[in-house]
Amino acid sequence: MKSIMAALVLIFSLSLLPATALAKKVYSPIVKKGKIELETQSEIFRSKNPAKNGKGKHQLELSYGITEHWRSGLYAVYEKKPGTALKYTQVKWANIVQLTEPGQYWMDIGLYAEYIWAAPRLASPDVLELKVLLEKPVEQWKHTLNLVFKQPLWGAETSTGFDYAWRSRYKTASGLEPGIEAYGSFGTINQIQLAKQTHLIGPVLKYEIINDFEIDFGWLMDTSEGPAYGNFKFNMEFEF
Repeated sequence: MKSIMAALVLIFSLSLLPATALAKKVYSPIVKKGKIELETQSEIFRSKNPAKNGKGKHQLELSYGITEHWRSGLYAVYEKKPGTALKYTQVKWANIVQLTEPGQYWMDIGLYAEYIWAAPRLASPDVLELKVLLEKPVEQWKHTLNLVFKQPLWGAETSTGFDYAWRSRYKTASGLEPGIEAYGSFGTINQIQLAKQTHLIGPVLKYEIINDFEIDFGWLMDTSEGPAYGNFKFNMEFEF
């Protein structure tokens, strides 16, 4: 049954490729040893700007909990610009290191490290991305914050980008987990640009359809353009 579900997730993911800006996810610091995770992250962007309207990104990830404190995985990334076909753009090697045991301290803490190789045809620099993962359960609520630092490793741009991702989610008895997510950029660590900050915020919903198979979707409003514009996200995850 688990192999069938994994195949269905993969087939559905591939079926989205021709139709589907950054895929959005907030990462927990908690690692599950011995778990293989197959995940798809899809997103499409609606904007007043014709150069951005219809832009999309689709990621397929396979990861494994190697130890009780280390998870490692690979992403394949495909992107679509308005009026063009979907194309492969990146491969990523991502790792999560859990630094504290759940509930050991006031907040659970972890680190995320990702190395990004761009497709050769793009002539773009490799990028190292580091995230500080912070999580705090409060009764039925779970609050998670990612502080994101992106460093191009060569090329004209050498500044380190500084972003954030935040989620607050409420677990109900029915298994539905409604919540709110927000994503934004502060510019770079040596030049915080308050006047030019960009933010996406909106409602999300997670639901575990059957054991170990969940979907996560929502609408993230672009605060600079208004509630009708932003990103629609749809993620699926299957563990086995």
